[in-house]
Amino acid sequence: MNILFVNRMMGVAWGGGENFDFQLARGLESHGHRVTFLTAAGEAVRGDVEMETVRTPYLRRYMYELAGRVRLLPGLIAEFDLRLFEREATRALPAIVKRRSIDLVQILALPRLAARLERGSLPVAMRFPGPPAWFHSSLLRRLAASGVGLFAHGDTVGRLEELGVAAEEIPPGIDFDLYGQPGADDRQRLRRQIGAGPGSLVLVSVARMVPGKGHEFLLGAMRQLGTHVPGAHLVLVGDGPLRRQFERQSQESGLGNKVTFTGQQTPGQVSQWLAAADLFCLFSEYENYSNAALEAMASSLPILATRVGGFPLQVRDGENGYLIDPGSEEQFVDRVTALAAAPALRLRLARGARRFSENFSWRSSAGRAAEFYERLRRQ
Repeated sequence: MNILFVNRMMGVAWGGGENFDFQLARGLESHGHRVTFLTAAGEAVRGDVEMETVRTPYLRRYMYELAGRVRLLPGLIAEFDLRLFEREATRALPAIVKRRSIDLVQILALPRLAARLERGSLPVAMRFPGPPAWFHSSLLRRLAASGVGLFAHGDTVGRLEELGVAAEEIPPGIDFDLYGQPGADDRQRLRRQIGAGPGSLVLVSVARMVPGKGHEFLLGAMRQLGTHVPGAHLVLVGDGPLRRQFERQSQESGLGNKVTFTGQQTPGQVSQWLAAADLFCLFSEYENYSNAALEAMASSLPILATRVGGFPLQVRDGENGYLIDPGSEEQFVDRVTALAAAPALRLRLARGARRFSENFSWRSSAGRAAEFYERLRRQ
């Protein structure tokens, strides 16, 4: 089967949705299918996937910079950004479909684009990495009724059901060839690099530096933690438009050499940072079902996360980590202090995290996706 994945951000700036599509494509190729991406042109295109690109301005950077400071405008910018991409993608699709003999089009959360294709000869699948906008509810019900196949995972499946839209559940996977293969030498080298001594507790967070990922909370909580766990060190893996703001916050909070900003990292580098850490933290305002947390679990790291969205589906208190109420620095400090003092508890949670992660595989997820596509083609 020749499949076209339409993902607006794949060529611009990777996040969880792009990682999911990339890994799903690799899994599909292991089953003998061929995947091509249609994306906006940019610097994030990877050489190991087939790409078709259209040129549209990347306006979301302004959305991120204005978020929380200006009402309504960030949302309008995001909407305009998507409309520009949808227009160019619609123009490019017929030639790409013909040239690459495409059998099915999969679209990442662009209902208007799916609506333009629903009456064509090609089957259309649409994936949601998170809950859809409320104003798309009636359109989604119409698309589902017309034969467009919708799929999602985590918290979003239930959110779609609340809108009266049935969706196939296809979970994410884990690349066990990359994650969960710690090297003792790399672990010690990275810990020495950041100044973490033998008795240090290293916390790591992997997330784009954009609003809503909890970096501000984590930096504030680290300041409080310092009086209880002097050897605690935080590693922030990732980059984004708010990185300078967080670096200033770190300096102004007096954290100094207690926080390391790694910048953008390759998946291989991310796996090394996970192997070098003792705890994984992600305090997002919302997560559908965090792939970063799954990869940390595969690396045998206990998880500390916010009690929101899909995190309760992943993190089981006392088994593979702990959930913390949004904004509660007190709970964060209490949990980390207790874990710092109890290596045996950390080891038990680490083993529980690894066991949980073993339920996920990209090859299995790709197999379920391929079965879903075949059902759409037979409709």
